[in-house]
Parts: sequence; structure tokens; C-alpha cells
Amino acid sequence: MKNKQLVLITGVGKQTGIGFETARQLANMNYQVIITSRKQEAADNLAGILIEEGLDLVPMALDVTDETMVKAVAEKIDLRFGKLDVLINNATSFPDKFDTAGVDLIDIKNVFDSNFIGAWSTIKYFTPLLKKSEHARIVNVSSGSGSFSGEEFNLLNPWRDVISAYSISKLALNGLTLKAAIDLKEYNILVNAATPGVTATYEILASFGGRPVSEGAKSIVLAATLPKGGPTGKFFKNGEIIGW
Repeated sequence: MKNKQLVLITGVGKQTGIGFETARQLANMNYQVIITSRKQEAADNLAGILIEEGLDLVPMALDVTDETMVKAVAEKIDLRFGKLDVLINNATSFPDKFDTAGVDLIDIKNVFDSNFIGAWSTIKYFTPLLKKSEHARIVNVSSGSGSFSGEEFNLLNPWRDVISAYSISKLALNGLTLKAAIDLKEYNILVNAATPGVTATYEILASFGGRPVSEGAKSIVLAATLPKGGPTGKFFKNGEIIGW
């Protein structure tokens, strides 16, 4: 177990989600995986499913919008494991079709707290642990809806003709990915974004042609397992680098 690389995934809230499937795939590749949910009970239940499959899972409570909690979890991991090899920022809020002028700005703040500030917070507090790893990786789970190219649906061709607050938060996350890749390059920490594409994490997405979660998770897994000296500051889908 000591030789295993340690992964932490945020926002693992349901069995049909991208985070859960990513945890399963990485654990099957002999990683030890910490799955986090806002509530300890949810993390325990989801980890239990994968533990029954014979996989190495550790459940923890983590709300990425709570800076004090993020800092405390980082300290807990440091004491228990002494390092972190891979951070996957998967926690995401999908709210909205907010009108630009008619929106209640507290709703926008909540989206950004979850999708953008939360990712920056985990990068801030977990980077000292990642510096202790020989294979450090950060993967920000993004979306083509926050890019200008590289996807069928993007900011210039939005899905259902809606540029949502979700899309704009992912645009900001893509910018953070580029910034962190530059800032952390001297420490050999690879920082990349990955999009699962339209994935059937909800029934409504299946009706829109969403592909299986097992397929959507593959790009995240790829970015998490890049070889030493691999690319950084890139955007991945289906195992390929796509445009921002």
C-alpha cells in the first residue's frame, strides 16, 4: 500500500457521477483513492461500494466552498499520508439558465464558489502535499461549454443557445489551469484540464445523447496518469489535446 500513488477527488456525490467512476477506474489501476463529499455519510456510502469491489478507497468529508474545511483536510492528509500525488477538482454545481440582467447575483456567486474558487482553494492548500510527490498531477474537470474551440458546443456555439453561469465558471477554471501550470512548473507538478463531454450522469443528459459515464471519465483518468515530463497547461478530451 505504501507504494501506491494517492489520489484525492472532490465532489464525489453520487454513484452515477463522473467522480465516482473516475475513482473506480483509478483504483483499478492500483491507486489509493480518497473520495470526498460534502457529507461524511455520503462519502462513506460511496466508498463502501468500491471497497466491496476490492478497491482501495478512503472516504472523507470535504466542502470545497469552505476554506477552513479545505485547509483542515489538507492537514489531515499530511498527518495520515505525508503527501498527495494527484488532485482531481471534480466538484461542480450545475444550476442554471440565468438571465444576465435579471439574475440574483448570489446565485452567480454560489456557482463560482463551487466551480472556480473551490478549485483554487484546493490547489492552494494541497500544493504543499503535491510538492512531496515525485508524480504530482492536478486535473481540473472542465467543460467544452467554457472553451472557444475544440468542442461541438462551446462559447461560440452554446448548447441550447445558452451561455450559462456554469459555462462562464468553466471558462474561468480553464484560465486557472493555465495559470497554475505556469506557476507550478518549477515543482514538476503537471496541471491540466479535462472534459468528459456530454455524459449521462443524469437521465435528462442521456436523453440528449450523453455517453456512458465510463467513457466520460477516461479523459480525466488520462490527465491524472500522464507520464513524468508529460504535457502541462493542456485541455484533454478522449485522450487527445483539444483547443481552449
